[in-house]
Amino acid sequence: MAVEQAPVDVVAAAAAPNNAAPAEPAVYFTLESSDNQEVKISSLALQQSKTLADLVANLQYQNGTTETIPMDNISKATLDKVVEWCEHHKGEPIPVDNESSPKIVVIPDWDDNFLKMDNDQLFYLILAVNYLDVKQLMNYACRKVALMAKGRTPEELSVIFGIPTDEEDEAAERRAAERKEAAQAAAAGKAGSSTGGAEDSA
Repeated sequence: MAVEQAPVDVVAAAAAPNNAAPAEPAVYFTLESSDNQEVKISSLALQQSKTLADLVANLQYQNGTTETIPMDNISKATLDKVVEWCEHHKGEPIPVDNESSPKIVVIPDWDDNFLKMDNDQLFYLILAVNYLDVKQLMNYACRKVALMAKGRTPEELSVIFGIPTDEEDEAAERRAAERKEAAQAAAAGKAGSSTGGAEDSA
């Protein structure tokens, strides 16, 4: 049985030394959270955040710098989640706002699982993503909230998102007014005692 030989050019290519340039090592920047913890993000993943990309460009942070980029309003737990998302989606195109056509957002499976978190975490994630201007993650997070709210009554939404009801707001206002009145009465009583003491001394 004859053995089929590979074409000469294929054999030559296989035997030729690999002269391709090695891939450049990833470059990382260090973010510092509001609780003074460091979180690293690659330069490619960082491009998903317009805020971070602009900071690096405008403040001329150098690749591989040891200087940290402060994120004074984002905790490490939330910053970790944002960086995780950016690293997963690094190199992907960033959506462009187009107000002339309706936005249809479909959450992929990975992102849907990523957004499975408690409401407080989701709330802080949205605040961070809004500040960092991570457009695609903001699209997915807002769509997630919309799906959570779909078909719910106002009372159910109050429970889900921790929104005080009108009765709770009124009760809170009454308590605040009572505390204010008590503080004013205490201040008036203290002032009266001081005046009385001064008259006795005279």
